[in-house]
Amino acid sequence: MAKRIEAIKAYCPRINLDKAATEDRFMSLITQRTTLSPGVVKNVQESEVETLIGLLREGRPVHTGIAIYTPSVGLDGVFEVSVRVDSRVAAALNTANTFSGVVVNAENIGKSSADLSEMWNKEHPDNLIEG
Repeated sequence: MAKRIEAIKAYCPRINLDKAATEDRFMSLITQRTTLSPGVVKNVQESEVETLIGLLREGRPVHTGIAIYTPSVGLDGVFEVSVRVDSRVAAALNTANTFSGVVVNAENIGKSSADLSEMWNKEHPDNLIEG
């Protein structure tokens, strides 16, 4: 007997992630959009990281305009940082007809987990999901 999570994993829409953009590519794109040189952009980025670390060490959430970074500590005493991306980023991704990547199982967008389970059961009659 299969579990519902197997159907969700098999049929859920997901982005087929391409190779990650390198730091050099990121810097190159920024310099193309500004009058700044690659060295200046890199220096600003390094300064931003150092400033972010300093403010997080003070126990402050930091709003950068791109994201909000918030420090936290676990029961084991290990400090972590949670990141909440500015809503403009998600809104830009959700602008109609602008995503140029590949969505695997795109035809299943909007379907429920029950729909995905039904698909599983049709394709796997010897390993049904019950319920």
